[in-house]
Amino acid sequence: MTAPVPARPASSKATRQQAIQPADRHSADVKNLLTSGLARACHYAAGRPDCQVLAAVCYGPVALCASCDQRRSSAGKGTAPVRLPDPQALLEIAAARDACQQAAAALRHAVAAARQAGHPWSAVAAILGGTRQAAQQRFARTGGHW
Repeated sequence: MTAPVPARPASSKATRQQAIQPADRHSADVKNLLTSGLARACHYAAGRPDCQVLAAVCYGPVALCASCDQRRSSAGKGTAPVRLPDPQALLEIAAARDACQQAAAALRHAVAAARQAGHPWSAVAAILGGTRQAAQQRFARTGGHW
């Protein structure tokens, strides 16, 4: 993987980092990708409203998202493009992770509600496709019984 290369002088780096605030639901994940070095920011992220923020191609030190690459006029002229790994694939992993965490919380809540409603561990286990003991070990509150 290529290390991030700043597209502008260090004096404008702080301003550029503040301006890179994607408005979509993945903004925290996009920020995480950028700060961890797993993805690079588009050269125009702070200046173009239709910029996708995450770079897809590099022309020397200039990284561009797919949208800005299509609109490119002079950036990187004479330099062979270098395709970067698709950062959307990493965002899909983050979205799947979030969905799994939400599903796990919903399952814990549903099991607690079933137990409070008086259903035995054997009924919970039957729905989950496991044993009573496995369900109890996985979902029983520590320090007490339901």
